Amino acid sequence: MPGLFAVSQDLPIGRAIEDLLLLAECSYEGEWEGQVRYLPL
Repeated sequence: MPGLFAVSQDLPIGRAIEDLLLLAECSYEGEWEGQVRYLPL
């Protein structure tokens, strides 16, 4: 499994996108593999 980020429905869409982009830019390849994380962290 490549990893999954679950986003709360209460989180504004702009904030969710910003958080996901930040995670993508600051993470190593495969860092989130096999994990399920909930945003906001």
